[in-house]
Amino acid sequence: MEAQLDYEITITHKGSYLHVNAEGLGSYEGALDLWQQIAEACEKYQCYNILGEQYLFGTLSTHEALNYPALFKKAGITKKHKVAWVDKNPRTREMTEFIRNILTNRLIGNGRLFKDLDSARQWLLGHDSEKAQQ
Repeated sequence: MEAQLDYEITITHKGSYLHVNAEGLGSYEGALDLWQQIAEACEKYQCYNILGEQYLFGTLSTHEALNYPALFKKAGITKKHKVAWVDKNPRTREMTEFIRNILTNRLIGNGRLFKDLDSARQWLLGHDSEKAQQ
């Protein structure tokens, strides 16, 4: 019997990127499902820029966070995927940052965490070249 996943995911193709919205109860199984759906949508639309926003209740354990590189591999997320992510829940943002650091340290994925959608979208689409030069 499949576990009940208590969240909602919408993935919308916006032309130059996919907009992902995830809300609900955070879990390792949910994260795997989310990233598998994202990888499938990227292949379907041949679009690997991902603008994600989440508002999740609850967070992963440290052990689950440390397994995120394996989760990305299993889901099919690679360096060709460029991810700009916004965690809208201050209570889960620290763990989301920890996961991002694990992925960065293991040289897996190509992503950054942002506090707002506008900054995330600008970075994702490369409109912040002035900031990058400073």
